[in-house]
Amino acid sequence: MKNCKLIALSLLLVMCAATVSVAAENLVPKVDNFIILVDRSGSMDEKYVGTKDKKIVLAKSVLERMNAMIPELGYMGGLNTAAPAGEIQALAPYAAASYGASIAKVPTLIGANPTPLGVGLMALEPALQGAKGRNAVIILSDGQENLGEGSLKVAAALAEKYNVCFHTISFADTVNGNQALLDAITALKPCGVSASAAQLADDAAMQKFVKDVFYDMGAAKADPCALDDDADGVNNCIDKCPGTAADLAVDAEGCPIPMVVTLKVNFDFDKSDIKAQYHQELADFAAFMKKHPGVAVEIDGHTDSKGSDAYNQKLSERRAMSVRDYLVTKLGMNASLLSAVGYGESKPVASNDTDAGRAENRRIEAVLKGVYKKK
Repeated sequence: MKNCKLIALSLLLVMCAATVSVAAENLVPKVDNFIILVDRSGSMDEKYVGTKDKKIVLAKSVLERMNAMIPELGYMGGLNTAAPAGEIQALAPYAAASYGASIAKVPTLIGANPTPLGVGLMALEPALQGAKGRNAVIILSDGQENLGEGSLKVAAALAEKYNVCFHTISFADTVNGNQALLDAITALKPCGVSASAAQLADDAAMQKFVKDVFYDMGAAKADPCALDDDADGVNNCIDKCPGTAADLAVDAEGCPIPMVVTLKVNFDFDKSDIKAQYHQELADFAAFMKKHPGVAVEIDGHTDSKGSDAYNQKLSERRAMSVRDYLVTKLGMNASLLSAVGYGESKPVASNDTDAGRAENRRIEAVLKGVYKKK
């Protein structure tokens, strides 16, 4: 029973991981490198107004929750502290598990540390010098500073020199803090994002902060079978003629349908000679083709189902050739542009069970090469 529970739990974890992976496929990273700077100055050892917890303890909790929401999109992640300045994790490929282990190393015991926030920012420069791409620095602080060079001046220099977006998570409160300083750092570039620790207590607000800092929503990958790039009514998966002109009619495979002119030339049973009553039909066709100079034409002969397949094949060929020869010798059409093909009984257009149907099947069709039906 215990093993069954373990198996079920394992399957659930695999399913959850797969869901996260699929979701991450549609996310586009906003940054290539990020460094989180945690302020450990003396004022961060005080209780955050409205809570029973010290600011540094809450800061570490905020980091743990944020880490659980950052998608693994190939970032390089680092983790530093200010007061004193120190590097807990150098820039390294971001993974939630390893970064979480680094967060666990952030000390929450502070005492009476001074507040050299600017010094902590200056200590980030070696890492930023070696970083390639878009950089983000996320500061967790109450904005207090009483030692060293002004943090706004340092941040401005880093923003300009290394294209850094500064984001802040504020622990400034009515008792102790400098919200104006944090706001000024955030505003150094339009990409800056700010939030208070109180706001980020809400999971939805935390998720939004992570999204605003780390990623954009990319376009969902479209199902190719739901697309029809040439708008011919046949989806891309089965379209064998992509790029068909928009005004052409197509068949079930998305290919243009050749223009076929049915010549009302019927034949008596087992005959291939052209009756006089059809001479005008052929003359009209010859006149029609003058409007399409240079277009090749295939004359197709067809039969009904009486007789053997082999015999009907030969008969259809004789009928097609008879019409072709008439068009050339009697009506002056270009012999080099006319071909004759027999299809036997393979393409009926009517029932072969009636005299009328069989008469329709004994027919001639002219297929214009390179000329297609319009929609």
